[in-house]
Amino acid sequence: MFRFALSLQTRGFGELALANAPDALVFLFGLATQLGDQWFYFVAFTSLYWLCRPRITARPRRTAASFVGLALGSLALVTALKVGFALPRPPTAAVADAPAWPSPLSDLFVSFTTDDGFGFPSGHALGTTVVYGAAVSLLDLWDRRRRLVAAAVAVGIVSLSRIFLGVHYGVDVVVGVLLGLGFLKAVFLVAGADDPDAAGHLDPARLFAIAAGLSVLALAAVFATGLSGHTENAAAALGGSLGGLAGWTRLADHESLPTLSPPVALVAFLGAGGLWVGVDVVDASVPVTVLATAAVVAFILVAPRAYDRLGLGDGASLRAD
Repeated sequence: MFRFALSLQTRGFGELALANAPDALVFLFGLATQLGDQWFYFVAFTSLYWLCRPRITARPRRTAASFVGLALGSLALVTALKVGFALPRPPTAAVADAPAWPSPLSDLFVSFTTDDGFGFPSGHALGTTVVYGAAVSLLDLWDRRRRLVAAAVAVGIVSLSRIFLGVHYGVDVVVGVLLGLGFLKAVFLVAGADDPDAAGHLDPARLFAIAAGLSVLALAAVFATGLSGHTENAAAALGGSLGGLAGWTRLADHESLPTLSPPVALVAFLGAGGLWVGVDVVDASVPVTVLATAAVVAFILVAPRAYDRLGLGDGASLRAD
């Protein structure tokens, strides 16, 4: 048992030294890893929900809300697991020598190529497996085989980037992918849509409820262990899940609402994103973080209704259906 615990603690295979790697190559892997970052999901799913492109999926709002629920659920799950195992990252994970590039490129280099907190399992590997794996079934773009290949490539690139950058050991990403596959399988079993018109889709309300339950578990793990480094992620996942549940169930027919015009969507996005980032910057307490993130996600989901009631959604606006 001691030997097994020690092997997990060191997790020696997979750590790469980047001392001799060109800065441009390291930065490219840093960019690739953003495909599995929470900010990327925030931008992508909010855009899909507000701007609605039926060519991508027949039920864009349901699909976008499902992606939000999946992202929050995977964040809560990986937070609980990280705190539970409390295993470190490679020694150089939080260290990077900024190249002599003009700002803000040099700052982005450091931000994109470092990470802190616990390392096992990899949240990027788990999250990308869940999100891009779900996209195989939820999207209508291309045929299923091409979507499957694209998802596998995306998960592979993000997972490889985590090892290449030295922020995870190989076992971290392997276990993250396997857990993501298991979580995704369970979600499709318990959160499938009952609506015959939405066959093959997920029920966002159930997804948000699942994410909320996992978030409570993550917060409990944080408080029980006294390891506060991941408190913000757990609180944000809980707030976002509760806000998503309230926002989704508040609207009877999301698809009948108009899409937001690009200027309005940009202003709304800056407001919602600014609040989310602000909570992170000021290191807010758990109640404040829960309330703020709940407000952000609920606002995202109900914004088309407000847009319609204000008379901004005229006949020229596209409809989600």
